Amino acid sequence: MAQYELNIRDYWRILKKRRIIILLTFISSVIATAVYNNLQTPIYEASAMVRVEQRKTVIGALTERIMGYGGDFLLTEEKVIRSRPVIEEAARRLKLIDKNSSTEKIEEIVGEIEANIGTERQQVTSIIRITLTSSEPKRARDIVNKIAEVYVEENFRQRNKEAFQVREFIQKQLATVAERLKKGEETLRSFKEKETVSGIAVALENRLIALQGELADILTKATEKHPQVIRLREQIQDIQEQLKKLPKAEFEFARLKRDVSVNEKLYTMLREKFEEARINEAQQTADASIVNPAIEPKYPIRPNKKFALMVGSVVGLMMSFIFAFISESLDTSIGTIEDVESVLKLPVLAVIPSVKSEAKEARGLGKKYKSQKSQTEEDDLKVGLIVHLKPLSQMAESFRILRTNLKLSEQKKVLLITSTGPREGKSTVLMGLALTLAQMGMKTLVVDTDLRRPCVNKLLGIERDVGVNELLAGEVHLEDCIKGLTDIMLGKLGFDDAVKNPGLDNLHIITSGHIAHNPAELLGSKKMLSLIDELKDKFEVVLFDSPPVLSISDSAILAPKMDGVVLVYEMGRTARSALLRAKIQLETIGAKVLGVVLNHIRPETYLDTGYYPYYYHYKYKYYRTEEKENEEASKIKDTT
Repeated sequence: MAQYELNIRDYWRILKKRRIIILLTFISSVIATAVYNNLQTPIYEASAMVRVEQRKTVIGALTERIMGYGGDFLLTEEKVIRSRPVIEEAARRLKLIDKNSSTEKIEEIVGEIEANIGTERQQVTSIIRITLTSSEPKRARDIVNKIAEVYVEENFRQRNKEAFQVREFIQKQLATVAERLKKGEETLRSFKEKETVSGIAVALENRLIALQGELADILTKATEKHPQVIRLREQIQDIQEQLKKLPKAEFEFARLKRDVSVNEKLYTMLREKFEEARINEAQQTADASIVNPAIEPKYPIRPNKKFALMVGSVVGLMMSFIFAFISESLDTSIGTIEDVESVLKLPVLAVIPSVKSEAKEARGLGKKYKSQKSQTEEDDLKVGLIVHLKPLSQMAESFRILRTNLKLSEQKKVLLITSTGPREGKSTVLMGLALTLAQMGMKTLVVDTDLRRPCVNKLLGIERDVGVNELLAGEVHLEDCIKGLTDIMLGKLGFDDAVKNPGLDNLHIITSGHIAHNPAELLGSKKMLSLIDELKDKFEVVLFDSPPVLSISDSAILAPKMDGVVLVYEMGRTARSALLRAKIQLETIGAKVLGVVLNHIRPETYLDTGYYPYYYHYKYKYYRTEEKENEEASKIKDTT
């Protein structure tokens, strides 16, 4: 493709030209997205809200601030919620695993929950959102709620751990002291049964202890010579003398009595502390609570079919544009008039629209024709004679432009119409040109020298019983081969259509005749040269139809014998290298290439032709208006 700067019209032309690729890519992307959505397993998400409070004493908070310790409290709690012990306990309570479950089974279930659970702090609050995704909505709800429940219980247990440990310690000590007290009391009772004691030793020891205490208190205020100090020392000495005179049983009784008394006091104290610990433990509250339990989700979070379809549509649209421009860049054919003229260094003689475009505008001729390359004989007939049947159509006008640009004269009256490859519409272009010449009053002859795949007779609806093959073989005379208006009227076109518009009386045809076994030898014979000279004398314009240049050598044989050669090219079909090669090949053998006719052109494939889009619609509207006025005038005349 020739290099030039693209403008908005260029992009619009490319998009319209590649609209099939764009449409198919877009539809494929949307369908693929829809199929993918339907094949996906729906994933549901359940969530519960847990509030977590951090309680600190003033001393604890001050210590953390001074020491720089702390960390993110809520982040720590999130880790606890997602911890393995919490998840495993929740799974056990839901009976997802039991005591008989294997280690592999436990690992599988816990690992699955760990992979699908998530926690998130709700903005600046102390609320943590626990989420779980699952293909089963009820399962997701149950697991989330159970994890929240286990976490709250674990949080409460950790909160009361210190109080529990204090109570447990006091309880153990209380039991020990109670046991000692019991043993002491039993020993004292047994001792009383065995020994007879008065218990005076106990009284004297108690009195001694009291006096020693009183003495120690007075010595802090007075000296040893103080009368009260002296008196107390005398009393203490007197009690000690009395104790020395007592028997050993009295002392043993006093010791046992003292041990029992100590254990009684200790037991009483521990009992009070135990009750205080129990009350303190009962007063403890949990730092965590469930704010909002999970409910069973009704709609899946994945796949989001609407969003996915929207993304698929956008991606499909982008990919369709990409593929359209890639296709355009990889297209080796020539896409614009400027490119054709730049590559070939030849003028574009005319631009022939496609029958499909013509039918869309004319709404009469081509409604049942799918393309200019129609397959039925009736289609071929009406496509070939469109200039005659619809002289006001744009196609007819395009052929008139071709006729004008050829500038025919006595030195340029025998032309060869050919193409680079097959099915580019060369025979249709030849017939359209011949009809416009005939309508102008010029005696025109069409010679079908495509002796391999002849089709001129099909375009006119006549038989090819005798023609070029028989003429060059010397089996018939020239007059026997030339067909005219009578043959067309007796053919498939019919009388009414043949005389519908003037011009066919100036058109003459020589068909190919029967299929030749040696077409190249016939076309290169001396009789062919004589025939061309003879036809020049009898007709004002002679048009030869021939096979494609690159496919068969017939065109190369005929081209040097002609006054000029016209190349028919379908834009977007044939590679530029092939077109250029055809032109070089013709010029190499001495042919005079007059120009190129662009065939099968749709309006949307035009770049910036300068005249076609505006001129086409203007002329067609003008002619249709004129035609309608003529029809109305004719109806009025018939009624009067």
